[in-house]
Amino acid sequence: MKTASIIRLAAFAFLGGLMLSQSATAQQTGEVKDQEFIIRKDRVLTLPPKSRRFEKLPTLPTPSSSNSFTYEPKSYAIQTQASEITATAAQKQFPKKREELFPGFARVGLGNYSSPILEGRYNLWEDGDYNAGAHFKHEGFYTGPVAGRNSAEHFTNFKADGNLYKDFFQLYGGLKYDRHQFNFFGYDPENPLLADYIPNQNTLQTFQIHAGIADLEKLEGVNYDARIGIRGFNDQFRASENEVLMAIHTDYWLNEKMFSSIDLDLSLTTPRDEFYQDINRNYFGIRPSFEYRDAQLEVKVGANIIVENDITLNKRSDFHVYPDVFAAYQIQDEIGAFVNFAGDVHRKTYLDFVNENPFLGPSNALLNTIQRYKVSAGAKGTLLDNLTYEAGFSFGRFRNMHFFNPSASDSLRFEILFDGETQVLNYFARAGFKYENWYFGSFGVDYFQYTTSELQGAFHRPSVEVKWNNNFRPTEDWLIQMNVMAMGGIQVFEVGTDNITTLPTILDLQLKADYKINDRISVFAVGNNLLNRRNQRFINYPVRGIQGILGATIKF
Repeated sequence: MKTASIIRLAAFAFLGGLMLSQSATAQQTGEVKDQEFIIRKDRVLTLPPKSRRFEKLPTLPTPSSSNSFTYEPKSYAIQTQASEITATAAQKQFPKKREELFPGFARVGLGNYSSPILEGRYNLWEDGDYNAGAHFKHEGFYTGPVAGRNSAEHFTNFKADGNLYKDFFQLYGGLKYDRHQFNFFGYDPENPLLADYIPNQNTLQTFQIHAGIADLEKLEGVNYDARIGIRGFNDQFRASENEVLMAIHTDYWLNEKMFSSIDLDLSLTTPRDEFYQDINRNYFGIRPSFEYRDAQLEVKVGANIIVENDITLNKRSDFHVYPDVFAAYQIQDEIGAFVNFAGDVHRKTYLDFVNENPFLGPSNALLNTIQRYKVSAGAKGTLLDNLTYEAGFSFGRFRNMHFFNPSASDSLRFEILFDGETQVLNYFARAGFKYENWYFGSFGVDYFQYTTSELQGAFHRPSVEVKWNNNFRPTEDWLIQMNVMAMGGIQVFEVGTDNITTLPTILDLQLKADYKINDRISVFAVGNNLLNRRNQRFINYPVRGIQGILGATIKF
């Protein structure tokens, strides 16, 4: 590369010198004559746009399924808060945007179920080469849907992060603390024998710290991002888990359309619980791939190479190698097709399980999910410049897929069940629609069909999931949201009987409105579960009924 650059530079210098020498000779040997210059105002010099090697963005995004099947009324984060600054070296030369004039914000609110909310963030930035910020949030529900304080719940979060920029790379890091306190209130409050019952309380605490280094110039050559982290978790009983994480991403662009990449993931965990301790669960993954992208075609050929040490009866080896192949072709804007075939080993820690179902009791084992293969195909496109869609199906076979069911020894808590071989068929459809600048909506539906080999059913996994989100902005000062979520076909095994029952369909309607009084102050109103349904994501644990919050946000 250096030799070629030197040759090109020498050639330009030679040609430039030749032209200058010829011009000087003409001036010396010829007589200077009168010249006429014509200025053309209608002539405009234009440069062709530089081709981009990144994937062409669709007009609108299409919604996607979370596949985690968690359900809880989400808190409303007002969109008029001060932006979290993520500066880059290129941005340091530009003036700050108007919304960046306020480095901090504070939000307060109050609702029924004795539910205060307090949130704030403050950013530090200068014209130098660093930025930093801190965020705090507490949201409490001091009464709940069952026996008042017996079903209280509190969330507290704190995080701080920062970046230091150098000429060619950045250093970044941060820490985070999460606390979730709740009660095991899944009992029958109408039972006279439980009139004075006080359920056990649990507190989940997670502390994380991470640091990393990444290059700033992403346009050519080798790009990299390396990150290391430490995480600790414990509950109020005997469950705990420590983890050391390392992730490295590198890619190299061969030209504007082709690049190769390698991802490395390392996870070392030491979980403890009532029935096990001194366990080391190790996971190491290498994911090399080669990709080609242009305006119509996208092809990826890669592999997932995993080494992990879980002990199971249906396991042949700790070493796994699976293909990862993807192809998509956009025939035209209105229609395109895609297909994917991949195998993998999905890392599952105790924290992953408890984040999905906080009402866990003592666990007997923790296992990763082995995706033997998964094939998916479908079509996607953009219609009328305002409507995007995606529809298709997927089919896969998995080992050690996890499910939840009430524990036989304590019906207020759940145990993790693993199935030896599970087949999952999924039909999905998504759509997104935008009208000018005042409406955006997205719609998604998924149908799942599970075939288990050892369990009697796909306990606590829904067969149907529907999401419909709407955003209205009638004026610059108003933001209105209406969200509908439905989840059905959740099978559960009733403790003490041999019956398998299906929970009532979950149907949740949320309305949110925010009004900006001025550049500094806004007010908001939130309504959750406005249909006042007794929704149960997990059996015997209903969510709160109609719940509203009123509050205000101020920037400073």
